[in-house]
Amino acid sequence: MVVDLGNRAADPVDELRLYRAQVHALLLQRVAPWEEELERVDADKPACHNPIEAVAAVVWVLLRLAGGRPPVGYREVMSRGASLFALTIAFFLLSTSAVPAGVVGSRTVLHYGDSLTVGTGLFLSSYLHGWKITESANVSRHTEDGPTAVRAYGAALPRVLVISLGANDDPRAVFRFMSAVRSVVAAAGSSRCVIWSTVVRPPYAGVSYNGYNAALRRVARSSPTLRVFDWQAMAKANPTWFGSDGVHPTATGYRARAAAVAKLVKSC
Repeated sequence: MVVDLGNRAADPVDELRLYRAQVHALLLQRVAPWEEELERVDADKPACHNPIEAVAAVVWVLLRLAGGRPPVGYREVMSRGASLFALTIAFFLLSTSAVPAGVVGSRTVLHYGDSLTVGTGLFLSSYLHGWKITESANVSRHTEDGPTAVRAYGAALPRVLVISLGANDDPRAVFRFMSAVRSVVAAAGSSRCVIWSTVVRPPYAGVSYNGYNAALRRVARSSPTLRVFDWQAMAKANPTWFGSDGVHPTATGYRARAAAVAKLVKSC
C-alpha cells in the first residue's frame, strides 16, 4: 500500500511557482547567516591567472600531445622554463579533467524525485553555477519509480544524482524501500555519485519514517557512491520552516535545503 499526499503536496509547491518573484524579493531575505556564507563561497572561481607566456606554453604542449602542429615560430616565444611549467600544468589538466568512459560531463546533475524536488529545484541552480541540472519531478512520485527511471537514461545519465523519494510511500514497507535504493545505486554505477535525502513526514498508521532513514544509512555504509543528505536533522533544527502537513517547508526552508544539497553535490 502506498500513501499519496495528493493536493496537499501540490498546493505549497504551486504557490512557490506562482509567486516566485515575490519569494525572492521578500521571503528569502530571512536567511540564516550560514546560508549566506554558502552563497558567498564559490569554489569554482579561479584563484589566480597564469602569465601569458605560460598560457602559450600550455597551448603548445597540449597541441603536441593531441598530435597537432603549432604554427611556425611558435616555439621561439617560449623559454625553457616556460616549457617545463607548461608540461607540469598540461599534465595536471589532462589528469584531473579526465572523465571515466561512459560518463557524461563531470558537472552534470540529475535532480529526481517528488514535490520536495520541485520546491528545491526553484533555488538549486543559484548554488550550482556552471553545472548542468536535469530535473525530473512529480508531486506524487513513489520510490519504486526510481530504478526504472535511472536506467532509462543509459549513458546519458548525469554524473551526480540527487534523489528525493520515500515521502509518498508506506513506512511499513522498509524492505521494499531499501531494495529500490540499492537498485538506483547499482543503476548509477561506480563512476557516479548518488545523494539521497532522508524522509521527513509525520507517522502514517502509527509508524514513523525512521525505518526508511535507517535503511538508507544502512545501504550507504556498504555503498561508497551513496551519500545521505540528512534533511531530517535540518528539519528537526528548524521546525518553523514547516506548515501543517509537516512535510513541505517554506521558501526559506527550500532555499536552505538547496544550499545544503549543492554543497554535497560539489563534494562528489
